Amino acid sequence: MATIKDVAKKAGVSISTASYALNNRPSVHPETKQRILDAAKALNYYPNGIARNLKTKKTGNVGVFVYGFSGPIFSNVLEGIRQTLQDNGFNIIVSSGKSSENLLNERQVDGAIIFDNNLDNSCLKNYASHQFPIILLDRKLDVPNVYASDIDNEEIVYKFISQMIDKGYKDFGFLAGPLDSFNNNHRYEGFKRALNDHNIDQHAYYQGDFTTGIGYEIGKKISLQSEKPRFIYCANDESALGLMKAFKEENIQIPSDIAVAGFDNISLGEFLTPQLTTIGVDHIEWGHKVAQWISDLIKHKTADIHHPEGKIIIRESC
Repeated sequence: MATIKDVAKKAGVSISTASYALNNRPSVHPETKQRILDAAKALNYYPNGIARNLKTKKTGNVGVFVYGFSGPIFSNVLEGIRQTLQDNGFNIIVSSGKSSENLLNERQVDGAIIFDNNLDNSCLKNYASHQFPIILLDRKLDVPNVYASDIDNEEIVYKFISQMIDKGYKDFGFLAGPLDSFNNNHRYEGFKRALNDHNIDQHAYYQGDFTTGIGYEIGKKISLQSEKPRFIYCANDESALGLMKAFKEENIQIPSDIAVAGFDNISLGEFLTPQLTTIGVDHIEWGHKVAQWISDLIKHKTADIHHPEGKIIIRESC
């Protein structure tokens, strides 16, 4: 079995230089580093990760912790994160549930990106207290080493609903996501504030969970009501898709009978008939920016703060 001594000999360098190159340290000239990597590959040599971690106190891993793996939003954000972490020499560990908490408590990652409101703040505070950086995509937490990259949900929804009121809509409904969702709650605040500022004091409220299935069920229930909102704003696109499917089956015309809009700009919304009006965020770019941010924080470089911007996309559904 090859050792680092064998790699150094084959590459014609010292053992310490070989070690620096194999551990992705910046102090090795690129040509020398490539020669060492080629030698290691030829000898089928891989560094001992456990020994390296004990010495450097770094894992080379970044944790991305999400509350689930379904839906197009997570896949796009994760793809952006994966690409940029790889470019920065980090491995990506994606986890959900109890295993995420274990990885943080055992400090098996050098930094964390959080999109899981089920992870307790106490767990995050404990991890950050050991000088590990965290970037939150789902909440704000005012403690050292914890940063937030959040959409200004309230302001962009306020702007959109205000535009719809100016267009002539007066009778609104809101199809909500989970009650414990940071994004849902701030979108609802923007929705309510727009109505209040335009002297609309009532609206229908439907409790959903961000899924097409519940959106469909709620759409079926609404179709049976004698009094229906003229405009239903959905806290995300997936619930809007389910709602629209139910309306079509019940011969409720969109937008002439009920207008519908959502949030996220998932690709499927553009291929519906009618096309879904929505608020869009470039989720892949968001992933790129957040991954670069966490990489710079881990490397103790000057890091650029990033907050994704929402864009109103008017299509055919309202």
